[in-house]
Amino acid sequence: MPGPYEADRLSNWQLKEILVRTAPIVTLRDESGWNRTFGPARGPRWYAPPVATPGTGPAPAHAGLRVLRISHSAVVTAWRQRERLLRAGGVDLTLVAAARWEEGGAMVDFSPEGDDFTVPVWTFGRHPNLFLFDPRPLWRLLGNRHWDLIDLHEEPFGVAVAEVLVLRALRARRTPFLVCSAQNLDKRYPPPFRWVERWSLRSAAGAYTCNAEAGRILRRKGLVGELDLLPLGVDTDRFRPTERPPPGPRLRVGFVGRLIRLKGVDVLLRAVALDDRLDLEVYGGGPDDAALRTLADGLGLTDRVTFHGHVDESALVEVFPTLDVLAVPSVTTDGWVEQFGRVVVEGQASGVPVVASDSGALPDVVGETGLLVVPGAPALLASALARLLDEPGLWAKLREAGLHNVDRFSWASVAVQQRSLYERAVAGG
Repeated sequence: MPGPYEADRLSNWQLKEILVRTAPIVTLRDESGWNRTFGPARGPRWYAPPVATPGTGPAPAHAGLRVLRISHSAVVTAWRQRERLLRAGGVDLTLVAAARWEEGGAMVDFSPEGDDFTVPVWTFGRHPNLFLFDPRPLWRLLGNRHWDLIDLHEEPFGVAVAEVLVLRALRARRTPFLVCSAQNLDKRYPPPFRWVERWSLRSAAGAYTCNAEAGRILRRKGLVGELDLLPLGVDTDRFRPTERPPPGPRLRVGFVGRLIRLKGVDVLLRAVALDDRLDLEVYGGGPDDAALRTLADGLGLTDRVTFHGHVDESALVEVFPTLDVLAVPSVTTDGWVEQFGRVVVEGQASGVPVVASDSGALPDVVGETGLLVVPGAPALLASALARLLDEPGLWAKLREAGLHNVDRFSWASVAVQQRSLYERAVAGG
């Protein structure tokens, strides 16, 4: 999931500047026939990639709900499996994705891969809550057909949500909408984010969250519509276990994720330094790459730690089988805790036991199927990793428990839950 929300650290003046400078100049005709102009006298120029008309490919076998789903993270090909299954199940769904976005420490360009129901749209800004979509494709999509539901897979306080709700007010005022949240810390945002959040939550037909605490926060902040706990999905057909014996006499520890302070890789390096039997494979990129390499050298880990750099999501299926254990050492801060931990499920689906921090949503995802340790404690983390070598049968037990844990996170399960939410939101809207 994204790092700490930088909006929390911006002054009101800075927030206003962001909104003014990122607002495009757009003249739109509303439902009454009036032309309305949005944006300042100077603003960014927008460029939209040429895209095919969505829905020109095979239509769902039994066209049902007409859903416009908007998710910048759908730029990742593997993460569009939910939408493929929804369409296969009869939902007439069109998906808006970012044309380019940073995921896992590297920029990812949209690739259709046969998903002709997806419209890639350029964005302005890179922060997940401080960006705007090019409004022109959204304007056309909202007005070109009647939608039963708009599914906004974005945080309810984000600038993109405000943008879509303004366009909806002009083009599809009566269409109910959903929002999504992963924010599991109860934050009071400064204006205008607080206003956007209040507007979206009080107007939404419903919401879904990937952790339970985020749902409780939405209720406290005024959500009155439907609320579902909907985990992030994993393709359990791609991530599959391979037959292998328990490890020994050495343990190959793996880390997969962004190299930022919040992910606790420095804690993991210090833990590995405490036990000569541990080797570490680090997969991922990010701003702390150089500092972590320097730390590894300083700890004398040159021969026991390998930094592989960014690995594309499609290549992870080949990474996990090479690991004996997956470490997820995320730390807790005043402004951020782990919000889900998709890598936990991918690792377990691949038959890799997990040792993770007892932080944020990780205990909900891992449960009793892995080992949980106090975040930020290298000695405790090293001890937990060593147990996989020292306690006979523990590695095999955790491997089997993890494999049983992943069924609830499969894309098929997520799609069924998502469709149920769609139907209830439309019925109540």
